Amino acid sequence: MLSHLPSFSIADAFGAAAFAGSCLWPLMKGRRSLLAGQALTNLMFITHYVLLGAHTAAALCLLVVAQALAAIPEGRSRWQTAVFIATVPGIAVIAGATWSGLPSALSSLGITFSTLARWQSDAVRMRMLLLAAGVFWISHNALVMSPFAMASDAFSAAGNLLRLRGSRRAAATASTATIPAPPVAAPLAAPLAASVTTPTAAAA
Repeated sequence: MLSHLPSFSIADAFGAAAFAGSCLWPLMKGRRSLLAGQALTNLMFITHYVLLGAHTAAALCLLVVAQALAAIPEGRSRWQTAVFIATVPGIAVIAGATWSGLPSALSSLGITFSTLARWQSDAVRMRMLLLAAGVFWISHNALVMSPFAMASDAFSAAGNLLRLRGSRRAAATASTATIPAPPVAAPLAAPLAASVTTPTAAAA
């Protein structure tokens, strides 16, 4: 009976660990926590992709780690800017050196969008760009047949969408709270106001 059980390779083990990391980091609130979670998760994905033979994606994940760690400190220092500037041509160099057709193109586009995301100081803009990057990564992971990476992309997208929805609700609540109360009607207008039922009053 054991012979009928599905095999679980070392690549699968690293893929499962990376998936676990992907389930956690999108749910974090702070920008530093988001970036640190991305870095740790991508370290596990590097080994996973190498074992699958997806060398472009593995090498690009190294750039993701460097970008995430460089973006953690607040502000934009010279060394942070230098790291990000270096990774942009690095994407093209890695893609050219490890080119394997469509998978290389998709992973390169994915990291391009995620590079823009990690340079954002606003968590909402970061999540929007990460969602765009996820579209290309899901396509790539389907081609290299990595169910763990595909599940990771789907979960990350769901987590980012939930956080974006929460941010929009919080912003809407804050804007409503700042609306000034309507002025009190003058005594002579009170009888007329009492006889009219507006939609707002009915809803209240």
